[in-house]
Amino acid sequence: MTGTIATDKWDGFPVYDRPLGRATEGTADSRPVVTRTDFSNCTPAQHIGGTGPGFWNLTDYATDAFSGNLLHAARNAPAPDVELALNVTGWYAVYVWLMGGDVDLEAQYPRDFNCVYSQSPGPALKLAGDERFWGQFRTLSHDKMSWPGIEACFWRYEDLTDKSTLTIRHQGGTVYLAAIQLVPLSAAEVDAVAMQRADRSQRRMIVKADQYVPSACDTHLEHLRHSDACAWIAGCENTADLMLPAAESNIGAFCRTMREISLEAYVCERPSLWSSNLFHWPDQRARDYERHPEWHCQDRDGTHTHTCSYAVPEVAAYMLARARAVAEAGPDGFGYMFNRGEGMVLFEPAAMAGFEERHGVDPLTLSDRDERLLAWRGDIVTDFLRQVRQMLDEVAAEKGLSRIKMVHIVLGSEAANRFHAFDVAKWVEDGLVDVLCPYPWADYPERWLCQGFVDVDLKYYAQLVRDTAVTLYPMWLSGVWRSHWTPEHVQMKDYFTKAMRDYADGADGISAWDLVGLDTAFRANRWLRLGHKEQLDGWAADDFPLPPILRFSRYAGQTPDRYPEGMGG
Repeated sequence: MTGTIATDKWDGFPVYDRPLGRATEGTADSRPVVTRTDFSNCTPAQHIGGTGPGFWNLTDYATDAFSGNLLHAARNAPAPDVELALNVTGWYAVYVWLMGGDVDLEAQYPRDFNCVYSQSPGPALKLAGDERFWGQFRTLSHDKMSWPGIEACFWRYEDLTDKSTLTIRHQGGTVYLAAIQLVPLSAAEVDAVAMQRADRSQRRMIVKADQYVPSACDTHLEHLRHSDACAWIAGCENTADLMLPAAESNIGAFCRTMREISLEAYVCERPSLWSSNLFHWPDQRARDYERHPEWHCQDRDGTHTHTCSYAVPEVAAYMLARARAVAEAGPDGFGYMFNRGEGMVLFEPAAMAGFEERHGVDPLTLSDRDERLLAWRGDIVTDFLRQVRQMLDEVAAEKGLSRIKMVHIVLGSEAANRFHAFDVAKWVEDGLVDVLCPYPWADYPERWLCQGFVDVDLKYYAQLVRDTAVTLYPMWLSGVWRSHWTPEHVQMKDYFTKAMRDYADGADGISAWDLVGLDTAFRANRWLRLGHKEQLDGWAADDFPLPPILRFSRYAGQTPDRYPEGMGG
């Protein structure tokens, strides 16, 4: 254990971690910063100090700030849960110092090992009395860097009086746990934490994951409980789970769990996910697609596409039944991921029936961008959404639920939506959307590429929802794998300034695709605070967009090369 003077307690940590921000008045505390670095004290002792599966290895290390015995287990050599007594009372900000690992899983390794991120999730941790483990401890840095070290991950603010025993779990990736650091909080700082947690107005962030599977998603939950997150969007692609009773299904568990952590539960369907040209999808919906070629969308020459047409009454009824199954589980919102819904209506006979009579022209002779054709398709999709809205109201009335919101992820511009038959303006006008999440997808020939380099036309959307009850949450793509283009959309150095621009342009909050922004502890600590829009300007003023890191001065009895060769990039 090491201690530092309380007046220096926040040195090296980001200003947004400090409950009182840059203020120094009221932050003094007579207790020292406590740093637990000797994991040889973990129990049961028989699991400590061995090698291979079933044991946590101990490795001596030193940094310029502190030294100790690091707790290590490789991903292919998991070890049982162990406990460490922290032996403190009172409120603290808790930091976890880790070295990352498993970069051999990254496609760029080993040629570019200095320029890739850790792939290990780190340990799962909980304190005495916690219901769940917290598992969001992936670092940016890792063990294969030329001069490795340890990285600080903000964990939580907590009163440790009755919670001072730490449980450490191996969760499938390599673990290097170097220190638990406890920054004492003054009475004024504790009051500030309590006020922030009680202030629901700061909750402006929506996260999204494809499906809610408790074994995979629950390690995120506690990280969200006291964050700026207000809702979670889960997919409902698994038909077998979707059709289970709510008491047994993952959708039902999702709704119950979101209520428990005070987030709204939104469930969204992929409207065009009927089959795939890219992979085998053994879902009932794919089997029904194969059995019913008369349901398929068709191109001009009659070629069947991968999806089914919402102009076919049986398809609309099929999708309404799926939506009803979700609604009966009691979500706060239901809707569609229209950024994965292109091609819902094309040139199939059911879609084109009556077009020539109405417009006096064969639709097959028209351009794909003919306004008459686009409006015709848009009306079909909008009519389907009217049926969904009616069904949601019926289920809410039957079950005594609050009104179920309609939550839609749409494309990033008016033109892109128009081309794909999404008449968002009509949906707003007719009450067919309550929460709107525009996705950065432009009207551009290679739409998958452009999503990494374009922004949502937020001013257009703000004008569209002005003077309505519709709330606007532009969707970000940022911070996924290094080899993927979407880190270019919002880099973590731009989180605060980008959020400020979005709020200035009319956003009510911000949403993120596929838990984006939450893939590493440092990014999540920044992203999950972006609801504090009044503080963003101050945080951005002299922000340093990288986590606190201490390089080793000694590791495993060796002195590292402190001036390694420059390579990577």
